[in-house]
Amino acid sequence: MMTNLNRVISHERSWQHIRDAFDAGVLETGYHSKHQYIDSGDRFTDCYSLGEGLEPGVSATVAGITASRPVSPDRHSCDDLRDAAQNPQGATWGRYDRYWHGYRIYSAPLASAFPIVVLKLLNLALLILVSATFFIQSSKLIGTRPSLALIAPVLFCSDYVRIWHVTPHTVSTAIIIGGSAIFAFALRRNAATSTLILISALFGSLFNFVDFLVNPPWMPMLLAFFVMASGRKSAIKTSLLCVGAWFVAYSVTWASKWIVAYIVDPSFNIGSDVLNTALFRIAGDNAKVLHFPLAASIQVIGNCLASWGTPLLIALVVFAWRRAKVSKFDRRAFAGYCWPALVPFGWFEILSNHSQIHAFFVSRSAAASIGVAFAAILLSVQLEETQTRDFGLASNPALKP
Repeated sequence: MMTNLNRVISHERSWQHIRDAFDAGVLETGYHSKHQYIDSGDRFTDCYSLGEGLEPGVSATVAGITASRPVSPDRHSCDDLRDAAQNPQGATWGRYDRYWHGYRIYSAPLASAFPIVVLKLLNLALLILVSATFFIQSSKLIGTRPSLALIAPVLFCSDYVRIWHVTPHTVSTAIIIGGSAIFAFALRRNAATSTLILISALFGSLFNFVDFLVNPPWMPMLLAFFVMASGRKSAIKTSLLCVGAWFVAYSVTWASKWIVAYIVDPSFNIGSDVLNTALFRIAGDNAKVLHFPLAASIQVIGNCLASWGTPLLIALVVFAWRRAKVSKFDRRAFAGYCWPALVPFGWFEILSNHSQIHAFFVSRSAAASIGVAFAAILLSVQLEETQTRDFGLASNPALKP
């Protein structure tokens, strides 16, 4: 698929749409956006992605696998993209072999066929569709109130409402949310454990294909939470197997790209281009990075709390708490439902450097963790105005008090 993209898109139309987008303010140069309503968030990545694969004079295979993009030192990628759109032959091109860049299967044909603003509006439509599907499937599995609690922190304490401005983030988030919805549907249909593990592995592989190392721990956390909340027998074992399958498939797919990249581009050095970068992402020095335990977790949580919607979320939580009449809180059930929320924090601490440098989008996983904790609370309480519910505990003896 990647090696055939250049055969189905027009470089000329793509460059023209990029030039038009800069003229209209849909894309902007520099580090500060004036048009936050259409061009905000991780604009650096967005401009990288739009220029990838458009290097003139290279084969379709090289363009698809190496994903060259206009690049220069000490400049914003949007400045490089604008200049390259005026003169692709005069641009400096750098190869980006480490990732699959599978989001281009979605974005490159659209950017060639339609103006960039249409691509962004299609991103918005895609996110609305998968979000609605996720909420419907989650509500049928765990109930409406827990589902609202699950999604509220993501909506209010992250950049979820404007992810659609950045196409690679849109595609990876759509895989997370849409894939989790499919997984919840499989749980409701009492799918076999082997089927759940297979679904987890397939989405782990697919996610790596489109991912830019954005929010890897978000989806396996949701899968584990849904298993725990479904009340299946051996829920803990099944959830751990699903999490493991997801990460293994993610890793294998990523490693396969390095092998393919080396075959296409022998100058690609797995030791220097991959392993050294990995070591930097784990514990490399940077002005934004602090080297002490939990530094990354504290930073991403702080980024969540600094969100525009945090005051509104706190007000909603206080309002709901004051109206609720809790007659019972099952601590053991809460622990069983809530432990998947720790998955992202393990990721934050292992990739401490990356998590701190990119806390503004990595914190989506932290917001999702808060949502899992909120949903776990609702699944573990008994309210006086409702009839007694065991939320699946009756069918899951491991979580019964």
